[in-house]
Amino acid sequence: MESHRQGDLTEQIVITELKKRNISVSTPVGDNERYDVILEKPDGGLLRGQIKTGRLKDGVIRFKGVSQHTNSSGHVYKEYGDDVDCFLVYCDETEETYFIDSEEVGTSMHLRIDTPTRKTSQINWADDYRLDHQWPPDGHNEGDSAVSAAIDALESVEGSVYIDPIREDSRNLLFVDTDGETHRIGVETGWIVNGRVRFTPSNSAEYHLVYCDGLDDLLSVHTDEFNESISFRVDSENTRGTRSNPVDEYEFGNNWPPVVVGTSQTDPTPELSQFISRLREGQVSYSRVECSDKKTAEVHSKQLDFRICVETAWIENGLLRFNASGDNADYYSLKNPEKEEWYLVSDDSFGDSVSLRIDPPEKEDSRINFAEDYLLEKMWPV
Repeated sequence: MESHRQGDLTEQIVITELKKRNISVSTPVGDNERYDVILEKPDGGLLRGQIKTGRLKDGVIRFKGVSQHTNSSGHVYKEYGDDVDCFLVYCDETEETYFIDSEEVGTSMHLRIDTPTRKTSQINWADDYRLDHQWPPDGHNEGDSAVSAAIDALESVEGSVYIDPIREDSRNLLFVDTDGETHRIGVETGWIVNGRVRFTPSNSAEYHLVYCDGLDDLLSVHTDEFNESISFRVDSENTRGTRSNPVDEYEFGNNWPPVVVGTSQTDPTPELSQFISRLREGQVSYSRVECSDKKTAEVHSKQLDFRICVETAWIENGLLRFNASGDNADYYSLKNPEKEEWYLVSDDSFGDSVSLRIDPPEKEDSRINFAEDYLLEKMWPV
């Protein structure tokens, strides 16, 4: 790919990653500024960010800390100096965005992925510069504070805690409980936005301990609580749905060892199990799903919470039919028994029953509900 096209693509990916974390981001008008974006910190402060593409080679992500332009003499390189406050580096191979203070970057910088064959005095581990570990950037010792808080909490309960011996600089801990079982724990940094504690967890841990300067306690959460992300409600305002992940339920003292909070012990129907599996395939966006009874799931996202009742459907005369039997359901979902297609119908779309037209009708009728208009991906409310 041409370098300018790669740069445009990297910029769009980084901006998307920032917005996914509810980080306010703006771009300058024109090409006269040396920074690419303006980021707003939780305290209202602004940071000028320069976006770079990282290249992975020999276990190291490399990027340049200089700008380049061409004149009659050839290529001219210039360090950014005080013109930017931070670098945002995206690497295709790791699919990660990294946040680095500009003071740490000279003409270039290397972020190490693999353990080196020879020990060196200074290693910049890529994992330590992940956006989720470095944001908000009020203090670059925040990661150390999170690890210290996690170790202190774990040492207060029965069991033994160890720093991962393979990656001593990693924020992964190992905890051995009284039964001799070893659990991998990811130490995460959280931040409070709009009354919620938010963080993006790593993918390799069984449990996550979340450290946030604005809280009086460490939070613990089981990885089965969520798909890609989860947030915890600090205040009770503007809460929709039966559950809103209240922060006190996840405080370390109330939730160790972490359990899947609010999960029902009722075995789901095969249809509900298939529906949840479909969600986890990544076709739609959500934070967490729970079974509330045999047929109903509570779905949680950053924007809202809602209940979906999964019904058994059958085909009759070219129509997909089902009966709505769920109580207090916001939506009904059903699967075409002859295809791997799922549909979503709002509770206010019908009375006690509804049919979706699969085969073309003999004559046009404005009242026909065509099945393709109710496909799960089209109707998903988030």
